[in-house]
Amino acid sequence: MDHVKDICIPDSGTTHTILKSKKYFTKIFPTKGVINRISGPADLIEGTSNAMFMLPNGIKFVINNALYSPKSKRNLLSFNDIYSQGYDTETTTEGNMKYINITTNILGKKKILEKLPKLPSVLHYTYIHQIECNLVVKEAPKTMTLWHDRLGHPSSTMMHKIVEGTHGHPLKGLKLTREDRPCEACSLGKLITKHSPGKIQTESPAFLERIQGDVCGPIHPPSGPFRYFMVLIDASS
Repeated sequence: MDHVKDICIPDSGTTHTILKSKKYFTKIFPTKGVINRISGPADLIEGTSNAMFMLPNGIKFVINNALYSPKSKRNLLSFNDIYSQGYDTETTTEGNMKYINITTNILGKKKILEKLPKLPSVLHYTYIHQIECNLVVKEAPKTMTLWHDRLGHPSSTMMHKIVEGTHGHPLKGLKLTREDRPCEACSLGKLITKHSPGKIQTESPAFLERIQGDVCGPIHPPSGPFRYFMVLIDASS
């Protein structure tokens, strides 16, 4: 998936990172603020929040208290926020081109993570893009169902007694409704299996004369690491 990249200027003169797009913020808290420019102060700040973005070579930034300013001309990356992420900066020259390098120290050796070239306006720049989040969201179980499982699948009567007679759980005031029942594991566990009638009606084997066995499973939920169980039935019973 291609990411939409936005140009961003590293700025040693700004105390906070300033971003123009909402997509980099987790949740924006509306606020008003002033940006001091060469031409004078401007009322451009509309919010503040934590921001997340990635640089071209994969460096991820998670910045506290970034400023949201949709009317700003540029995205600005504060040097303070670069340092707060554990990185450092340096300037280098290659041929006729000057760069600002974002570096880190790994086992005592300096490593260049990003090289920021110059625009024709002599400002160094980089690109930022939104961090793609691939999340698998599992629906949270209902509170009553969750505690029913945790407490070992008690019956409805016992569950009511536990709710009313104990503390330290969030079940007070909750009612056990039909939506919370039946529990599949409870239903399977309470099934009654009757023995098969003898092929010969007059047959009456002695105790332990004939044992019938079967392996059942897989069971859900498992019992610890076990998913199968064996049932043995005495034909005389």
